[in-house]
Amino acid sequence: MMTVSLTAVICNFNKKDYLKGCLDSLLATQSDSLSINVIVVDNASTDGSQQMIENEYGKQVTLIAKAENTGGAGGFATGMRAAVETGGDYVALLDNDILLDTDTLPKLVAYLQAHSVVGVAGAKICTMDNPAVLQELGAFIDRENYGVKTSLKGHKDDTSLPDVVVCDYVPACCLVTRTEIIREAGVFDEAHFIYWDDMDWCTRVKLAGYEIHAIASARVQHKMGAVHATNTFSNYYFERNRLRYFAKYLTKESFDSFIAVRLSELPRQAFWASRKGQSSQSLSSNLSVYDFAMGQWYAQPQNILAKSEYCWRDAIGEDWIRLVVCDEPDNYTAVTGQILQVWPQARIISCAQYAGSEAGQDAIHVVSHILDVTEVPAGGYVVDRFFNVCQVQEVTAIQHAYHTYQQLFSQVHGPVIRRQLEDGYVAFHRAGTSAADTSI
Repeated sequence: MMTVSLTAVICNFNKKDYLKGCLDSLLATQSDSLSINVIVVDNASTDGSQQMIENEYGKQVTLIAKAENTGGAGGFATGMRAAVETGGDYVALLDNDILLDTDTLPKLVAYLQAHSVVGVAGAKICTMDNPAVLQELGAFIDRENYGVKTSLKGHKDDTSLPDVVVCDYVPACCLVTRTEIIREAGVFDEAHFIYWDDMDWCTRVKLAGYEIHAIASARVQHKMGAVHATNTFSNYYFERNRLRYFAKYLTKESFDSFIAVRLSELPRQAFWASRKGQSSQSLSSNLSVYDFAMGQWYAQPQNILAKSEYCWRDAIGEDWIRLVVCDEPDNYTAVTGQILQVWPQARIISCAQYAGSEAGQDAIHVVSHILDVTEVPAGGYVVDRFFNVCQVQEVTAIQHAYHTYQQLFSQVHGPVIRRQLEDGYVAFHRAGTSAADTSI
């Protein structure tokens, strides 16, 4: 029997306990047919992670200890370079807070062996706290709204799932690639620090002529981050690197269209952030624009702001929910999934059903955005895909208040932000997209 060699790269920062679970599940995967070399890149953890690796895993794990936190992008880039040097056949990128099924990596390797056109194979990612629910199975770049689409997020892990999703990217939570792909496409762009790094890398793999597939039979459980984030870390880095991604891959004309979309989003974000008592979220978005314009990449800890706690469920605070009105449940699985976790007795019905025999009953109405509602429903609450919430009778007044705010934004703030984004695009391309070294 021929043994296939795989190097697994785990990036860690202050998640000692989860890392141990990940390592134990990873080492249990090793077999006569799959030889696994494990590399942990530790981003200067202060929780004893490095000591735990040295004391409990010894020569089973190669530890690369960074002197500072270089983020997921820097950690994975370091690990990918080290993995190529091992000379193995395949490389797996893994988050430190996952648990692997014992057949996950063998299945992903076998899939790549059987499909030469596929450059990256990703696992089905289920939530660790509720393994029957998907976090992700393949994802896409939304080139209409300039974002991402995770269409199966919140879907039940059942037989209705597709066996394979041909997609734009799979997250570094759990993916496997050939070592030769890394040599050809390079490593993660460390300038991202975190977020959009795996999207950018998968895009480069696709541009090199390969496909990205997500495999439903290969499963991991992922401990998702805190629902109630206490700062703007995710918002800042996601939005800054979103700008970097589209500046890199769009023409100037197409980027101008992106600017128009971003200028339509920012006043909405600011309006709702203020309404929720979380104005730091809006300020964080503006800082991401500023840093894009100034070419300030990598870690920017000074721009991570504290924010007040807010939970959409608290805005409802009822225990009576029986109906969830939603005409496109497949588009709102993340929302309906959370609603059903809180009110498991609720039923999802269509707008037509609600207008018929069940008309007038209080319900949660799921919509794309509260500001876009044209027909105000009867009774209950409205929740949109951003988890903005209001009572049904508030919708019209909220829309009027936003219209006034949006006019002010378009006349005063919008032109300044447009100029920043335009200048940022020009400066980015003047510096060259290879300013961040992604070579081996």
